[in-house]
Parts: sequence; structure tokens; C-alpha cells
Amino acid sequence: MVELFSSEGCSSCPPADVYLSALDRAQPIDGVTVIALEEHVDCWDRLGWRDPFGSGAFSERQSDYARVLADHHVFTPEIVFDGHLVMPGGDEDAARTMMQGAAREPKARVTLRRDGPRVTVDVSDLPPSDVVAGDAAEVWLAMTESGLATDVPAGENAGRRLAHAPVVRRLRQIGAVAGGAFHGDAALAPEASWKPSALRVVAFVQLAKSRRIVGAAAL
Repeated sequence: MVELFSSEGCSSCPPADVYLSALDRAQPIDGVTVIALEEHVDCWDRLGWRDPFGSGAFSERQSDYARVLADHHVFTPEIVFDGHLVMPGGDEDAARTMMQGAAREPKARVTLRRDGPRVTVDVSDLPPSDVVAGDAAEVWLAMTESGLATDVPAGENAGRRLAHAPVVRRLRQIGAVAGGAFHGDAALAPEASWKPSALRVVAFVQLAKSRRIVGAAAL
């Protein structure tokens, strides 16, 4: 899973949007399925433009990563692979190597089934105990919307039209793995302004302490 922490108020972020959009659309790396989540932080909102997709919850999530990653800095754009690898600058070759390595790591089996306004999530086959190491395995559910764009009138990107990778519209924890498995369902409840055909549901398993993502699926 690839997470981009971004903001419409950051002039360095648009190239990262383009990069993640291309990964999501083309799936260009053999052996790697890219599940793209673009999370807009709100830390830039005070500098001339309030990002309509920005959320303090995403800023907090990025800070949670900073506490456990090798680089403790919080910055935008930041691209995180499977919750524990950070893309160095704009180095796409290094990112490719990281994603290929992450794809070979042991993963839980995550399945999703949608029935109208609800989705059922099942998790099994957690990675070996040396990966989990007593950490709690949380189950998260995200909804993303593709094709979003904004004409930005102020701030560092004033006068630009910014097109985004799949933007996280909603993200919440729906449970935790117990006894090596999880089964649960949740209401999706998309807002009326979200385009139904552009929505994607993503479920993933994330370790509470290390923040490693050890399984994910999307539909």
C-alpha cells in the first residue's frame, strides 16, 4: 500500500500527485499491486489556502509515522510504503526497489465483499510471529475518490489546477485481529457529493506500535 501525505497548500506536492496517479493508473511494477491512498494534511491551511480535502486526522496519522520511522521529520510530500518505508526525495528507482521488496514480505490474507451500502472484511493468515512480535493488528477501512481536481486561487499553488491521485475521503479503524483472524462488516455511507463510480473501498491490517501494514485489499 502506498500512502502520500500531501496538501494543496504545498508547492512541492503536485509532482508527487502525478507520480502516485501514474502508479495507480498504470500499475507499472511487475509483482507489485499498488493500492494508492492520498491523505491531505491540514498543517498548510494557515498559509493562504485551506485544502478542501485536508484533515487533522491525516496530520495526526503522519505524526504517528514520524514517531516510529527512521526519519522522524514531518514533511510534505511524504510517500510511505506499507507503513515502514519512505520514498527518498523523488527517487523513483529507489521507490521501485522498495515496493518490490515490500511486495515480497509476508502478508495477511484480506478479502472484501460489498453488499449495497455495506462491506464485509475478512482477515486470516497473519505473517509469522517474528513480524507481528506481540503487536496488535488493527483493521482499517478507507474510502477513496479518484479524479478529483481543484482550481487553487491562493497560497503557494495560486493559479494552478491540481489533479489528485485517489484521495482518502474517509478512514477509520473497524476492529482488530483476535485469535489470528477477523470478520466484520461496516456501513460505507458515502456523502452525496462523492461520485459513486470514482469510489474505492480499501481494507488493510496495520500493526499498532510499529505501524507496519501487513495486508491490504481494495475493491
